[in-house]
Amino acid sequence: MNRGQECYGKMFPSVVEMAHNRAVLGKVFGYQLDYSGQVAQKRDTTVDREAWQRCLECCDLDGCYRLSAGTMLMELAVKTSPKSLY
Repeated sequence: MNRGQECYGKMFPSVVEMAHNRAVLGKVFGYQLDYSGQVAQKRDTTVDREAWQRCLECCDLDGCYRLSAGTMLMELAVKTSPKSLY
């Protein structure tokens, strides 16, 4: 894999929109929030071990992981910013 691959920088799923009652997947990591009413009753995270193994074997692991983590952190910052800042 390399920077030109579709998976580059996409290890984690987007956290901007929280999906209810369905899996949200990145290339390696994912989550699912199961709701009953307004409150999540179950919160599960997933790891695709085969995809992770492919990542470990990739020469671009470090850059890909950094981009993936940075993207997720920016999404969290935007998602949790007070609306008065918009």
